Formats: sequence, structure tokens, C-alpha cells
Amino acid sequence: MRRGSGVGVRVAIVLAVLAAMATLGAAVTSSASPRSSASALVGNDISWPQCGTTYPSDQAFGIVGVNDGVPDTLNPCLGSSSNYSKSELYWAVSTSTGTSAQPKASLYVNTSDPGDVFDGTPVSDWPTSGSTPYGACTTTTVTTNSGRVTAGENSPACAWQYGDEAAAEAASLLRAAAAAIDAQSPPVSVPAAPDGYPWWLDVETGNSWQQGSAGQAMNVAVLQGIVVGLRAAGAPSVGVYSTAYQWTEITGGTSSSTTTLGGLPTWMPGASDETGAKTICKGDSFTAGTVTLAQFPSAQFDGDLSCAGPTTVTHPAVPRVYGATADATAAAELTRAFPYTKGTCPSSRAVVLATTKTYQDALSSQFLAQSLTTGTLLTPTTSLSAVTAATLRDEGITTVYVVGGPLAITTTVTKAVGVLTAYECGGTTRGTTTGKIMVQRLDGQTQYGTAEAVAEHVGAAASKAFPGAYATTNATGGTGRYNDTKAEGSSAPTGSVATAILASGEEFQDAQAASVVSYRTRLPLLLTPATTLSTTAVAAITQLGIKQVVLMGGTLAVSNTVEAELVAKTGVSVLRVAGTAYTDTAVELARFEAAGATAGLSWSPGHKAMVARGNGFTDGLAGAVLDDPLATATGSAGTARPLLLTESPTVLGTPLVSFLKTTGHTGIAKTKAKTITSLVVLGGPLAVSTTAATQMETDLTH
Repeated sequence: MRRGSGVGVRVAIVLAVLAAMATLGAAVTSSASPRSSASALVGNDISWPQCGTTYPSDQAFGIVGVNDGVPDTLNPCLGSSSNYSKSELYWAVSTSTGTSAQPKASLYVNTSDPGDVFDGTPVSDWPTSGSTPYGACTTTTVTTNSGRVTAGENSPACAWQYGDEAAAEAASLLRAAAAAIDAQSPPVSVPAAPDGYPWWLDVETGNSWQQGSAGQAMNVAVLQGIVVGLRAAGAPSVGVYSTAYQWTEITGGTSSSTTTLGGLPTWMPGASDETGAKTICKGDSFTAGTVTLAQFPSAQFDGDLSCAGPTTVTHPAVPRVYGATADATAAAELTRAFPYTKGTCPSSRAVVLATTKTYQDALSSQFLAQSLTTGTLLTPTTSLSAVTAATLRDEGITTVYVVGGPLAITTTVTKAVGVLTAYECGGTTRGTTTGKIMVQRLDGQTQYGTAEAVAEHVGAAASKAFPGAYATTNATGGTGRYNDTKAEGSSAPTGSVATAILASGEEFQDAQAASVVSYRTRLPLLLTPATTLSTTAVAAITQLGIKQVVLMGGTLAVSNTVEAELVAKTGVSVLRVAGTAYTDTAVELARFEAAGATAGLSWSPGHKAMVARGNGFTDGLAGAVLDDPLATATGSAGTARPLLLTESPTVLGTPLVSFLKTTGHTGIAKTKAKTITSLVVLGGPLAVSTTAATQMETDLTH
């Protein structure tokens, strides 16, 4: 149902009216001159009025309308189902230069508050129930052109619920548009999740709003509901397009203390040219936030000036998987492996949840994640991450396995998960039989006990045989083919036997590199202190009948004394995988993974490797899912890969450089079939710098 006047179509009007009336969504007829020399900071916004026309070119960024001028409608050119080159979303993502502080693509949604009855007709999607910050949305009896009927109340509670549901619908429209673009031949990738774009609310008096002070309170509630809903869907930021006049007319005015709306970034129209836009950038915001964008006529289109300065345009050859936070990175890794936009979610509809506070639980959880054919999400200790909650919905999760005790993830968080509604894959349809998300906790008194609990919950470990890996004693007296240190191992077992991984619980690098092995090869990852053998590791080894242990790291990670005690107490065979530094240990593990002929795991690397920051744990914690061995069945973006580590965000380290140069030319162990020709970086430029990523690509290809 189209509500209100449908205003949003731009017309050429005098500047005094422009200053008082926003005009987002349609072309401006203007004699404005072409962009000035500052055009590197100027983008364009387009929507349904530009459908079927020529789109702008050379824009720094593009902002695209999701709706067809009014709420609850679809811009028919958001994601064309017949030709992605006609898609405005594709236009913004693929043709923007990225020379301003704005992302290449952003989205905006139309807003309104029609109330429960509009022009004597019940509003079909006005909610009749819902739990909101304003209390419960309930029903009442209203008068319509057809008589008295039951409808949701005209109340802030129902208004908030209306806004929240509008946000969910907008997120759904984005997903469908991205899926339509991706379905073309050849496919073109655009971000399919709401977390891939900043979002803006188009707040104009031309659409339907409630009147008077009581009506303004409802209007505020609608806008609050939309902001909260978009954030829950994963939107990294939400701002407002309006003018001070219209904002005050609709909301009564807000301040920095106004719940949810105070301090939102603003995008303001009213300038006649780019010089005027610069003046707007220096002015005050009607939300008491920051003026981020200023709109002005630019040739036949709307120009938008980025109020922040330019950014350096880089085009790294190495793709990345990451989000703005550790939680968002884990979510990006999971959705990359299980793209819900294609209807591909974890087959078990379960996921593992660990904390970002420490690393041990997430690393030992990969054995559990693999057994469930899923991945691991992250959250802070005391609050449920908004992006994690949105991913639970999008991925159709019905069961969450919390790994770690209440000191890692509090009961407040588990309760917050437990009240979430379970959705079907895609996050648009509520589960008809599942109700709320089920929560199960696996934990021990320490990180060592939690690793034991995970291992014993999953049960039987895979059996492996690699006798050739034990054969070598190096120049320093260390044993094992993949050991560059003085650390000791033992003799090989006879035949294929149940195998586990043991790593330090006091550092993360060795366990992080090995988490991929744990996930792909179904080997439990147990933890121990460096100088004292963990009794929980011994208990798990005994319980699971483990006969062979891959011990990660040199003597500073796990001492020779611990190795000897492990053999004495359990009778296991121990293969040391150790380098002179953590970057070297990851390289030695990669060689072990790829080696065949009884000397390793016989992986085919798929000519790809993953790389994470070596002196920061967050990005690689949940990355093992990208190595999903069931790629065909799950639609995973990954193949069998080693996980390599840099020395720091800017320094690769000699072992990694040497490894890349070798594997890019002659392959692992000089085997051409085991060459690595491309990389995927886990983490953004602050984790692994653009310079470091470019150097890695150069090392592979030169």
C-alpha cells in the first residue's frame, strides 16, 4: 500500500524551498556546472526516478534508495533480475572510485508514520503485537470507511514495532537485490548483508506522519524502531537525511540525549553548488551529531559532498574477509562459508559462540564446529553483540553452543540469546516450529577444562597415519620432519590411530594455525600450560582413546618435560611441529598439511592460503570455517587451505616471505601441484596493512 502523497520526486525549486524541504530520491533539473577540482570528494545519490536512464559516472561514492519513493515498496532498479548493469546497487559498488572518506556504496530507506488507519482505510502492515521499549503493542477498535474493525493501537509501542519491522523488510529487500545481481552470468559479487553498507533514513514531510505533540512522539518511536532494527540487522552505521525544519516538524526536535536518535550523523540538502555544500558541512546538525554529507545539484544529478577529507585509493590484489569489530569479522567468515543469501545455512542449524575476551575457547571449539558443519561466532563477555544477533537470525540458527564458562560468557548473554526468535535460513521467515533459540553451554573450570569438555562432547577423533613425518632429527637435536627447534617428539605409532592436537593454552598463535587442522581433519584441539602437563588434556586423551598427538610449537610453547610426561602417562606417540618463531611454526604446519606419501596430511591446498595477523588473535579465531571441507555441500567460499601468520600488521617475517616465494614458484616441497597462487587475508588493513598484503602478492608472483 502506498502511503501519503508519495512525495520524493524532485523538481526544480528555489533555494529557499530547498533549504526547508528535503528532496532525496529523484533527479534535479539544474544548470549547475560540472564538478569542480574537488570532485574527488563528491558522490551521487540515485533511486527509482533514475530507473532506465543513464547513471552518473566517475562518482567517489554512490547512495542508492531501497524503496520506490515511499516505505514498503521496492526500487525496481535496486537489483535488476535481468541485467545487473541496470542495477543501481551494482552501479554504486562497481563504478565508484572510492576517493572520499565515504564507502563506495551506501543505502537509504524512505520513512513515514501512517498510523493504524490512513484515509479511512486500515494500514495492512501496522503491527498488532510486539514487545518494545515503550511496552507491549496491543490492539484497539478503530473506525474505518467500512465500519469498526480491530487494529493495532496508535501508540509509541506499535509505532516502534512498525519501524523495527520496516527495518527488517529493508534488509530483506537488500538481500534479494544482491542475490539477483549475484545470479547473473557471469556472477558479480556485491555485499549481500546489511553490514556491508552505511544506511540512511530519508525523513521528509512529504510522506505520512502523525501530527501534534502526541503524533511527534509516535514519529520518534517509528524512527527509533528503524534505527534499532537496522543495527540489529548488522548495519555498521545509521544516519538521517533531512533538514532542520522538516526534522523539527516531524519529531519536535531532538538533542544529543534523545534515545537512539540523538547524535546520529546527518546528510543535509539545501546548497546550490559545491561551495554551498562546503558551508553546510561546517554547520550544525539537527540531531546534535556530525554533518557527514551535504547535497547540491551536480549537472542532471544530485551531488553529495563528503564533509570528511579524501582517502588514498588502493586496489590490493589480496581479498579480505573482515568486519569493523572482532564479532563482525567472525560473522563475515561464517556468512562467507555459509551464504544465507543463496539459501545455504549450516545444515545442523547450529553455531558455536565464544568470547572475544580471550582466545582459548574459540580455538578449541573448532572440533565442535566441524562436527556440526557450522562455524564459530564471537561476542563480548557481558553483552550480546548486535552483529552476532543479526547473524544468528540470517543464518537460521536454532541452537547455540556456548563454549566457555560464565567468566567467559555471562549468563546475561546466554539469556539474551535464549529469548531470540529462531528464523529460517535468510532471516526473513520466523521458524514455525522452533520458537526460540536453544542454548547449551560446554565449559570447564579453566580453558584447559573447557577444551576437554568440547573434545569429550564431540567424541571420537579421526584416525591418522603419517610415519614419515617422524623420521628426521635436525641439527639441534630436535625430532620430527617439521621441527626447526630443539624440541623433542617420539617415535611413530603403528598404523592409523586416533589423533589429537596439543598446543599451549598460554599463547594463541600455534593453536590458531592448528585450528584449521582441527576443523578440517576432525582432530580435537587440547591445551596445556608450557611447563606443566594439563591433567584435563590427559583425561581427554584417555577418554577418547588417543594414540597420537601433534604437538604444536617449540620448548617455549610446550617444554620437553611436558612432552616426556605426556608419553609416560598416556603412551601416545608425539609429532612435534615447531618453528623458531610463531610465523615459522605456521609455515612448518602448512608443509605438514600438504605433504603426502605418509609424511603428512596429503592436503591439496587448492592453490590458496589464508593469512592472519600473528600478534593479534581476533581475526583468525573463527577463520577455520573458511577451510570448510564440505565446500560443495555447503556452498562454502573456501577450499582446503593452510592458515599462515604474519609477524605484525606491517611485518611479514622471514619464514612467511620465504615460504610464499617458494610455494608461488616451485610449490611446497618443490611439488608443482602444491603451489599457492592466491591469498585471503583475515582482517582489515589495521590487522594486515595494505603494504603487507601487496608484498605477499608480490612474493607469490615474482
